[in-house]
Amino acid sequence: MANKPEEFDIFTPIDSSALKVWLGKLKSYLQNVVTAVSGVSKTGDININRPILYEIFNRIEKRRVYFHIYHNEMKMGEVYEGALLCFWILKLMPFRTANISTSSFNTRIAYIIFVNMLHYVVKKTNKKNEEEGLTKRLRFNMQSKLMDDIMYAFQYRDLSKEAIMALADSHLCLA
Repeated sequence: MANKPEEFDIFTPIDSSALKVWLGKLKSYLQNVVTAVSGVSKTGDININRPILYEIFNRIEKRRVYFHIYHNEMKMGEVYEGALLCFWILKLMPFRTANISTSSFNTRIAYIIFVNMLHYVVKKTNKKNEEEGLTKRLRFNMQSKLMDDIMYAFQYRDLSKEAIMALADSHLCLA
């Protein structure tokens, strides 16, 4: 068992195939960005800093390795993956548009990803439960005041990675 730093491989940046997977996930999470953000009329209005986006994907993959090593092979999962994506978008702000401040625009995008990711996880989990004959259903607890508070926290609070992960987890409820 490896327990000394020199016994672990050095992390290497994600390859092009992993990058394509990440870009596909991001595209699905941002499917409704044009309709959800006023001031953006088409996806061509959005400028993306690709090196920053690539850095975000690498940081999430590093966290996946961290989970594997320090949480006894516990998988990070889509909820934490999405929460980390939100965190790094809020910190590194890879998106720009002409009509909205960079901070506000990246906050809105992180919020859209947060909501879309939770909807995706609920849909996927419930479908899997149905296929396995389980009756438990997962739902996304979305109350307008709560969601307004999250948007405010994304914009003005200093949230840690773990805090955003906990927020995501706390919005998923068994029904």
